[in-house]
Amino acid sequence: MTTPSTPEGNSKGQPREASFWAQRVTTLKVGEVPPGAVNLNVDGRRVVNPLLGFGPLWQKTYQVRLQGVSVGPAEVVSVWKRRFPEFQPPENRLYPAMAGVAPGQIVLLNASMRGLPVNSGLMVLYADAESFAFMTPEGCPEAGWIMCSAYDDEGETVAQVQTQGRSNDPLFEFGFRFLGGAKQQEKIWTYVLRRVATHFDVDGHVELNKVCLDPSIRWAGATNVWRNATVRSVLYTMTAPARWARGGGGK
Repeated sequence: MTTPSTPEGNSKGQPREASFWAQRVTTLKVGEVPPGAVNLNVDGRRVVNPLLGFGPLWQKTYQVRLQGVSVGPAEVVSVWKRRFPEFQPPENRLYPAMAGVAPGQIVLLNASMRGLPVNSGLMVLYADAESFAFMTPEGCPEAGWIMCSAYDDEGETVAQVQTQGRSNDPLFEFGFRFLGGAKQQEKIWTYVLRRVATHFDVDGHVELNKVCLDPSIRWAGATNVWRNATVRSVLYTMTAPARWARGGGGK
């Protein structure tokens, strides 16, 4: 059993309330930057759906069954929202806004992919009591959506992550295919669900189901490489001494 790939309605087919959705924006605007976070490749960027990416379109569904514990979907998602950064692997540092995981808020992402920095972020597209979803900005490794949710399946709660996206540009596609980027991504979400299960004292097995929804390359997305977050993050890191000197740190 899986939840819908995008949060368009509830299990009875009724539309979600408008208050659960982020308002439409042209470009992202980062407010107060949390201590320790790097605000790079987010401010002023558009959010991008899978139609604007480059590589094949993949849908990946990760699930862990919380067997043997009495916990409902709403409680699982409440904890998950509150501790979302803590449930990430060490190479993924996430910095939610002060408002937390709420519609329209920005989560800054300072991560590493195969040893290279990736400074980007996520916009909270949707959030209700039993699910929350993110949309990626331009330059992020993938163009698409990430939906985290929990649901009841015959008396047991299942926690789930479902991603639907394609690589943003040719460099990221190369990394996903030949440098282990896709496997690293899968390890990240498997790790997250294991941490969710561990929080509720469950040693759960994470199941992964992946489907290629569109195997074609979208060549119009090749120019996205100019906004590649890894390239810009590396350049930002390399020019840090010059910025430090201009700021008077060298005196």
